[in-house]
Amino acid sequence: MNKSQLIDKVSKEFNLDRASAKQLVECILESMVEVLMSGKRIEMRGFGVLKLKKLKGTFVKNPRNGIEFFVGERYTVRFKPSKRLLERLNEKA
Repeated sequence: MNKSQLIDKVSKEFNLDRASAKQLVECILESMVEVLMSGKRIEMRGFGVLKLKKLKGTFVKNPRNGIEFFVGERYTVRFKPSKRLLERLNEKA
């Protein structure tokens, strides 16, 4: 599912016009970004937890030409699914 499909689903589910649904989805996503940028975690019961993780700087090698270079510290987002989500996903397996 991409963002456009999510907007369509929200629009149909809540009987909203597409513009209002898009504004709602954009607001939710922007709020999530702001929370992550402040260093806090996002916990959605029954779905999972999103949190920011700091990665150390490291040397990496380009496999094409063998040149090594340094990639500095950076941040990434980690997702840990909830127990309920994992149970629902594994029901179909």
